[in-house]
Amino acid sequence: MADSAEKITSESGISAGSVQSEIDALSEHPPQALTGEMVTFTGTLASMTHEQASAQVISHGGQAVPHMSRQVTLLVVGEEGWPLEADGRPSVKLQQAETLILDGHPLRIISESEWLQIIQLSVENPEVKRLYTPAMLSQLLKLPVHLIRSWERAGLIRAEKRVFRLPYFSYQEVTTARRLSELMQAGATQQQLARSLRLVQKYVGEPGRAFEQLEMLSDHRSLVVRDQKGYFDPQSRQRLFAFSASTGTDDEQDEAPFDGDDLSEQRRSIRFEMPAKPAVSSTDWMVEGCRRAEVADTSGAIRCFRRALRIRPDDAEAHFYLADSLYRLGKQEAALERYLCAIEHDSEYLEAWTQIGCLYAELRKWSEAIEAFDAAIEIHPAFAEAHLHKAETLYQMHQPEDAIRHWQLYLENDDRGPWVELAYQRLEQFGVPINGE
Repeated sequence: MADSAEKITSESGISAGSVQSEIDALSEHPPQALTGEMVTFTGTLASMTHEQASAQVISHGGQAVPHMSRQVTLLVVGEEGWPLEADGRPSVKLQQAETLILDGHPLRIISESEWLQIIQLSVENPEVKRLYTPAMLSQLLKLPVHLIRSWERAGLIRAEKRVFRLPYFSYQEVTTARRLSELMQAGATQQQLARSLRLVQKYVGEPGRAFEQLEMLSDHRSLVVRDQKGYFDPQSRQRLFAFSASTGTDDEQDEAPFDGDDLSEQRRSIRFEMPAKPAVSSTDWMVEGCRRAEVADTSGAIRCFRRALRIRPDDAEAHFYLADSLYRLGKQEAALERYLCAIEHDSEYLEAWTQIGCLYAELRKWSEAIEAFDAAIEIHPAFAEAHLHKAETLYQMHQPEDAIRHWQLYLENDDRGPWVELAYQRLEQFGVPINGE
């Protein structure tokens, strides 16, 4: 349920550390800004857990309650997770509050930011403008990296910027896409979600690209779902055209009868707007490959990426996506070769260099791994992930004295990322002072 969710501080939009500092500063003589107020919360808070928020209500003279009633005077809407139930409807608390207001009950519904202002907890939000790479989002949200890339290619999420092909995304946009896809897969309809978003919008402001993303999902331009019986539409639950599984070798799979007509039929089944018997382009095969990767049809994705490369052999991105798929099948050497092809066609492909380094490290080819990470760092010295991977590789090589500097560089360039705790643990392990201690 939306109301019972608690925020993991590493994913929090508002820095937990900055919140705690403000709380400590106000703890001795907290202003009684909530005297006479009975407060409850709905949705996931970005600044703290519901338990911490309840403690703040009490310290400011109010009374915190877990449920909505006619005695409640203030409902606070969390800004990290929308107050929506699994069927896409507004949370029970929000629906009850709307009904009470229509009945003339003196109840206010406010956003989390407004509530923080009332209790004078002036927390700046350093994460709002923060951008994340696919690998960082994968760690934070527990999503496969290839799924994040598929969403980008489908247009469901958009990179805010790129540095040598490396995309940086808004955390909010990716979490919005994930939440919408989860709700639709659970059976929520586009119409219900749109109504709920419009209601939530009244209290938490503009929901970014949520309506556009919802439209894309409902038009089947992104996620479809697969179960034991094949693919289905997460909104209507109708079955989609499913390709038969292939059991041959890679070469046999690559030569399997799968031509433009097959691709066209599959695209029409998920409402892609393509003419009958189109001339299938490299881009078409890439999109189809990403769609198949998204629904865990890795072998099908590999065939599509190979087809794209037959049309455009110099497409670095196609080599990269093919490498990713080969790696997911456990074919490390084949994946490594394709990542190397990617940098042959684009020598500044940051993610490819990093993946090459990681694969060499897995294969225990230490010097080659270090060379790859060094290449990434030379291209983009502030690329935190490359510093972290190099540090960890040096650590495995029993060279902690060389690794220390790269853990430090990682923290200098990304002091709130998903590997911060690991970097701090490593530095502490070797007695390196942290934060001037």
